[in-house]
Amino acid sequence: MENENNSQKESLKNNLKREIKETLKSEIINEIVSELKAEESTLKKELIEILNQKINSENIEQFAREEKQKKRLKSGKEPECYISVKAILKISSHALKYANENIPKEEWVEVIGLLAGKINKKNQKLYIEDAYPMGHGNAVFAEIKEYKNFVKAFKDIKRNGLFICGWYHSHPSYGAFMSAEDLGTQARYQKLWDKSVALVIDPYQIDGSSYGFKIFRSNLQTQKWYSIPFEITESLGVGALPELMEFIRPIIDGQALFLEYDEE
Repeated sequence: MENENNSQKESLKNNLKREIKETLKSEIINEIVSELKAEESTLKKELIEILNQKINSENIEQFAREEKQKKRLKSGKEPECYISVKAILKISSHALKYANENIPKEEWVEVIGLLAGKINKKNQKLYIEDAYPMGHGNAVFAEIKEYKNFVKAFKDIKRNGLFICGWYHSHPSYGAFMSAEDLGTQARYQKLWDKSVALVIDPYQIDGSSYGFKIFRSNLQTQKWYSIPFEITESLGVGALPELMEFIRPIIDGQALFLEYDEE
């Protein structure tokens, strides 16, 4: 009888242990499930935030592209050519070398150089990649006087995988425009390439509201000039250019960043 009672007690104990284990197991499982659900909810929120950020970023970029396109369409000024910051800085520094505050204004002279570029096969637009300082002088004699220098520049341009796509000259302090005398020069370049461009820079118009230069083409039959819309290939706001020029100014006043071929 006593053994029977002991057996019943042992059985009850075991049953109780099993119930406690089951209860604990159930509680632990429920706790784990709750934690996983909480984590899942957090992860979902984080994922949604990331996706929203990406979508917003893409929307902003798309919006900017659309607005830019709208402005172009509204103004009718789709860029006909693009120019690099490198070319702009070379042209600006060349112009300022011969017309700066360390030189009496009556001794300021214009500069002239070649533009080198390539045609983008996708959009068939001209990309002005580089500029080659060639000479300096007054309004009449700012031209490339030495044929051998032109040949040297031509070889350098070809070596860099570019071609002569036009020319530039400066108008220090009196505006970016094309004169009647420039038509003869332009005609020579258009014999090399009929879509050649001419860039005129007034470095004193680089004031944060203007790049200080314009790019022109001419109709040789009517002898009329017209400016063409352009864009900078790199991200350079018009307000940043004066700071860049100020940065390289000490070098320009002392020694030019880029030498003409006669100075090399």
